[in-house]
Amino acid sequence: MQKTLIAVIAALAAGFAVGAWTTRDVPPAAEPAGTAPAFDADAPFGARIDALERAVAGERDARLVLEEQLRVLFAELERFDSPEMDELLRNLAESSRAQQQAREQQETRRDPAARMRNLQEMRTEQLVAGGFTEQRARQILEIEDEVRMAALQAEYEAQRDGEALNPWELLQGSQNGLRERLGDAEYEKYLLAQGGRASITVGDVINSSPASRAGLRPGDQILSYDGQRVFSMDELRSKVFSGDPGEDVIVDIERNGQRMQLVLPRGPMGITGSGGRMGFRPGFGG
Repeated sequence: MQKTLIAVIAALAAGFAVGAWTTRDVPPAAEPAGTAPAFDADAPFGARIDALERAVAGERDARLVLEEQLRVLFAELERFDSPEMDELLRNLAESSRAQQQAREQQETRRDPAARMRNLQEMRTEQLVAGGFTEQRARQILEIEDEVRMAALQAEYEAQRDGEALNPWELLQGSQNGLRERLGDAEYEKYLLAQGGRASITVGDVINSSPASRAGLRPGDQILSYDGQRVFSMDELRSKVFSGDPGEDVIVDIERNGQRMQLVLPRGPMGITGSGGRMGFRPGFGG
């Protein structure tokens, strides 16, 4: 673009110079250097020829000067087209974007409504990156709000009735409510999208315990107990204490990427474990 523009300017300048030379009067012999002498029709023929030669020489010098200026300009353009200049322009653009983002973030910090919108957009993008459609991601956030409001209502009613509150049970109840609304498969996807874990990692296995005798090892991932999906140690404990003591139950695990099943008697397994759900916080309070 720049080279084309300069070429056009050069053509116009050359055309203007030729047009000016062909239409102007022939200069007289005695003119100060650097000026275009005027044509004197009454001058002797030889003087007019000398003036014409000087005019042609002047035009030639002007053309050479113009060509040199164009050469310098084209060299400058080649420098602008260099990788170093491209890198400089990219750095300037990135710096400008960073400054704009910093200004937007500063404005967001001063505006609580904008901060909340930004948080919602961030969580939407997080769920979309986890495999949900944007529409479903927004629906899940709406379900979160509904479950959160139900938790606040339960807390309010418990306080009104004078019941002792257990914030942990309220949190678990909220998570369970969300899980029921989504279903196990989508709830697992929801947890993983937020960087949480959807299984229980076995830590220590007590020697001679039911878990040890069944072949459970540290590092195994417990996925389900007695056919029911478990996401946390609390859920596993609840399942262990349900049903008839001593009855055989199937425990689905994953070991080194391989799924397998173990059979244990219902009751204390003899393990420690970590893992659990990382969903939203119900937001107890007003």
